[in-house]
Amino acid sequence: MPEIDPRHPAGVAEALRGWAADRYGGAVAVVGAPVAIGAGFDSYIHLVHLAGEELPPEWRLPVVVRLLPAADRVAQSHAEADVQGWCAARGYAAPVVHAVLAPDELFGLPAQVMERAPGVTVLDALKRRPWRVGALLGQLVDLQLRLHAMDATGWPGPTDPLELVERRLDLARRAASDGGPAALTSALDRVRPLVPVAVAGNRVVCHGDFHPLNVMVDGGAASVIDWTDAGLAPREADVARTLLLFRVASIAAERRVERRALEAIGPAMARRYDRAYQRTAPLDPARMRAWEAIQALQGWAQVVTLRGGGFDGESSSDAARVPAWVADFLQARVESVLAG
Repeated sequence: MPEIDPRHPAGVAEALRGWAADRYGGAVAVVGAPVAIGAGFDSYIHLVHLAGEELPPEWRLPVVVRLLPAADRVAQSHAEADVQGWCAARGYAAPVVHAVLAPDELFGLPAQVMERAPGVTVLDALKRRPWRVGALLGQLVDLQLRLHAMDATGWPGPTDPLELVERRLDLARRAASDGGPAALTSALDRVRPLVPVAVAGNRVVCHGDFHPLNVMVDGGAASVIDWTDAGLAPREADVARTLLLFRVASIAAERRVERRALEAIGPAMARRYDRAYQRTAPLDPARMRAWEAIQALQGWAQVVTLRGGGFDGESSSDAARVPAWVADFLQARVESVLAG
């Protein structure tokens, strides 16, 4: 199997074209120019469009190819696809996964090929039409409330909220042991006593990373993407992360004017979102504070890791986009909760 650079969309598209031709037969072509649509903290994502008479109809539409960065994460790739499939089968707005590929099948890495969610991210929609902020926030709130109201019977993902806590704290542990600041180690020790409060309460289906970059909108239609952190947990686990990410939304800005606007309105959007959600489903204040500390600690560790070049000296393309103030802000949020 030839070596494929997961960062290069043309190589990824050509490999997928060849795989699809072998599997379905007939001639298969790549339509247009494939595009890298994200190199996140934990994946490489490309948009590819194939054409071929023998391809199933869903494969003739644009697809998203998401590659995980390590060959030993096949189980994770299947688990995420199972969660998306479960949600989609129950009528929730999640993209359908067409195939999960093992490293030796194609790219040398685990990969998911899924339908492309139509439209643009909520963040892009806000930047294009800021006067629609109320409608877009309402759409987000409705999507999250619908998710939390789903019957979790047969849920294929993590069912113990403690597992979700440990995922968050694990990054902080790794960052601390990899030479992170002493303040991070101290905060990690002091957040631990909040865990019993965080995991108490009724468990619902949580996305785990529900924010304006992970929701695509196309008019009144919407689709929720990136189910990496999904699991069963109290609703506060999901909402606390959403509110926290609204407050640092400016890091996703591509231009200075956008960044300044998001810095100004991000906290206001968080407050507005919080009020709108709690009008339908009130949240437990103590559990919210516990999850805010856990989520902010994980975010703080993530920024420290990115700006430090990644674990084991690996570089990250996201590092330059995350300003130093974000770590200071997240540290302050953790300390504020711990101070009572």
